[in-house]
Amino acid sequence: MSEGRKLLLRHGGRDYDVAELCGSITNAGSYNRVARTLEFSLLQTRYDKNQPHVPVAIGDPVRFFAGEELLFDGYIFSLRRDSGGETVTVGCFDRGIYLKRNQGAYRFTGQTPEEIARRVCGDFGIKTGALAEAGVPIRRNFPGVSLYEIIQTAYTLAAEKTGERYMLRFRGPELEVIVRERRGATVVIAPGSNLLTAASGESGEDVVSQVAIYDENGSLVRVRRNEDAAALCGVMQRYLCTARDRDVDAEAEVILEDNGIRQTITVEALGEPRLISGGNVIVREPVTGLYGLYWIDSDVHTWKGGVHRVKLGLSLKSIMDKVNAGRELK
Repeated sequence: MSEGRKLLLRHGGRDYDVAELCGSITNAGSYNRVARTLEFSLLQTRYDKNQPHVPVAIGDPVRFFAGEELLFDGYIFSLRRDSGGETVTVGCFDRGIYLKRNQGAYRFTGQTPEEIARRVCGDFGIKTGALAEAGVPIRRNFPGVSLYEIIQTAYTLAAEKTGERYMLRFRGPELEVIVRERRGATVVIAPGSNLLTAASGESGEDVVSQVAIYDENGSLVRVRRNEDAAALCGVMQRYLCTARDRDVDAEAEVILEDNGIRQTITVEALGEPRLISGGNVIVREPVTGLYGLYWIDSDVHTWKGGVHRVKLGLSLKSIMDKVNAGRELK
């Protein structure tokens, strides 16, 4: 790999840089999984006294750097040892795990998603950084659901009005909420430079070709239709019901846009720390016909044998993890 690396494990008040004791390091995340993971195989020989022995335990803090850039900041949650080997496999999560694993009960009567995120995180001692300002008031009751579902539901409801796509992720110890927008990507993946493999495919399994809108009495009001999807896959209908303060036509358009023919793209390349979920990348690959700017939906970075590689799941559209938890207040 081109950049230097540090893997700092804190145990008993002392930091150990264990990067050189790791056979492999894997750092991964995706647009719909707020908690990034870090896994590494740590050498712990029992017989060679020349090798340093680093103590490790559940709950130890771990930070991983590429050069001066912090790529991961979290805690050890699993340890796996093999009686026949001399390594321990260490599994870590960043602070996103606390959004996933903690539940709360809240009632919001007009707060915006960013206000909801600050309130929920503040109650659980989770720091917040830059939060996308959706500015849409949310009226909803959340009776005992995960903190992630609360915040993501608020942003999902806001997205129906703003048309934006939001994503939660952690930058160091702070939660940030970003708008998945088209930015000028600076990383280019191409043959003869950094591309290793590329594959693409198409699927119509999850297509929605029309949305039927009904009133509260069960009478059909109108149908919004994607003619191209219907011609390819036939009628695949979703149901919506009108309600006060609900823009069902905007919701229908979002449903049709997000559930068209899905192109799946996987690219493996030489590693670049900036390539993480939520961002963009430019791909130029003549065999599969991949040319242009793509959205990064998932990333798996692996450091092994002195080489940094990354496997990316890409899409042509900006998508978000849509969550519908809790109940709307009347």
